[in-house]
Amino acid sequence: MNTEQNSSQLGPAANLPVVPETAPPAETRQPATGSSAQTAPQDRQPDLSEEARRRRSERRARDHHIAASSLHKTRVPHPDGGERSVADVLRDEEAQRDEIVRETNLGSRKHRRLAGWIRRIPKVVLFFDFCLLLYFFGGITNVDWASPLSIALAFAIALDAMVTVLSYGFLTFTGHRMRSQKDDAGAIHFDELDAFARAALGIAMAVIAVLATLMFVRMRTEVIDTLGPQPGMIALVIPLAVAIVSAAANFLVVEVHANDGSDETARMDQLAKSAHRLTRKAHRLRERAAHQANR
Repeated sequence: MNTEQNSSQLGPAANLPVVPETAPPAETRQPATGSSAQTAPQDRQPDLSEEARRRRSERRARDHHIAASSLHKTRVPHPDGGERSVADVLRDEEAQRDEIVRETNLGSRKHRRLAGWIRRIPKVVLFFDFCLLLYFFGGITNVDWASPLSIALAFAIALDAMVTVLSYGFLTFTGHRMRSQKDDAGAIHFDELDAFARAALGIAMAVIAVLATLMFVRMRTEVIDTLGPQPGMIALVIPLAVAIVSAAANFLVVEVHANDGSDETARMDQLAKSAHRLTRKAHRLRERAAHQANR
């Protein structure tokens, strides 16, 4: 049997093309049971409010840094005269400090400072001098302490302020003048003082003697008024003790200012004081900037 005969026996269906078996669409396929395939996580959406707060914090920190930098460009009075920027004053302070440290390392003792409580003694002396002299001048101007508000009290205060401030100022000036004559051993030699310093020291001793005499006279009058015309030795001992203490306290004012540091340490203190307020303000601004950056 030939080929034509076989084809005729199979019929028309035998001539149809073979249709291949197609798989179900990919989207309709189900993952196999136990498959480890997982869907990819969706991208996290940005938090707009958090982003706005972050930008605001960065802007505020930047503004604080700019304000701190501008403060260092502000001109302030310079202890040597004129004005300079805060940054220049700080550089001068650092240069002065380096000079003091260098001389101290070489063995100089003139820059040594006194203890803090000793440096405050002149202010205490000033206060007590003012109080005692006010009582003294109050007696001269006949102030009625039972009802002190009067013209007499105002006049007594004016006299007291004049004498106290001028005497304290001159004692301080004398101490500073002697300090400038201090050698590297930290000593002040009287025979090495210049003529102006010697004159100032002599006048300072006269001022101290006058103040002590005023205290002696005032206290003696009070003792006599209290104990009567025959007070005995008390009328001499008590006023003399007050006068000696007054003289020693006022002389201590000169000594403290003469022995506390040197002209270089005083200049360094003035430089630091000149820039202190703006430097602290700039430091606070930088702290705020750091706080904003870490929020």
